[in-house]
Amino acid sequence: MERTILALGLDLDGTLLRLSNQFIPKYLADVDRWVAPRLLRSRTVSQDIMETTAWVVSQNHGEGLLADAFYEHFHQRTGVDSATVKAVFEAYYRDRFPQLGYLGKPIPGMMGFLTQLQALDVKLALLTHPLFPLAAIEERLRWAGIEGFPFDWVSCFEIVHASKPHPAFYLEAATRLDISPHHWMMVGNDLDEDIRPALAAGMQAWWVGDTGLHQDLREQVLAGPIYEVLDYLTRMADLD
Repeated sequence: MERTILALGLDLDGTLLRLSNQFIPKYLADVDRWVAPRLLRSRTVSQDIMETTAWVVSQNHGEGLLADAFYEHFHQRTGVDSATVKAVFEAYYRDRFPQLGYLGKPIPGMMGFLTQLQALDVKLALLTHPLFPLAAIEERLRWAGIEGFPFDWVSCFEIVHASKPHPAFYLEAATRLDISPHHWMMVGNDLDEDIRPALAAGMQAWWVGDTGLHQDLREQVLAGPIYEVLDYLTRMADLD
């Protein structure tokens, strides 16, 4: 028998938001144009960002805040003091990042879908990859047409201690809402970032994918278009 779902974890990019596969390269190129001159550097910063991010993902499994680790490691790589780096990046996400909005498209009906899920008395956590600050996440929610939706918790750079694909990221979300992982379902489009680590944390999972599930996951994971999650939870509620 399926375990009662009391909380849903919802991925953002590729799940609640249609995001171009050109987003990362265009974002990094934009950072090179805008951020590097403001750090008084003639060379690019995108490689520093990627290597610092990879280091943070590999090292932070629930100990320190991701933001603190990122700024400190970026300082060690570049010699630019952390306060300056933080101020420049905050300005970037406030003043420049919104111009990349053409790379994201809303999924029709998503606000109504989330509202109907909420009506089932299920907690909703936005479990997007927390290597972006809250300002960048809120901007992408605008691209998705769901800005202002009252999620019960939002993962972001400033408040979490682990990132995808570590199970510790999902365990932290469960702790934040005080709901056992066994009563969560993670909904996402990435098997390695969303589905496998959520399963490892003890959650149930729903894969929003367009090709067949790997053989080892077929008996563990539900799959289908995201709107079918509402039908599934409604049926489960009727059985309770």
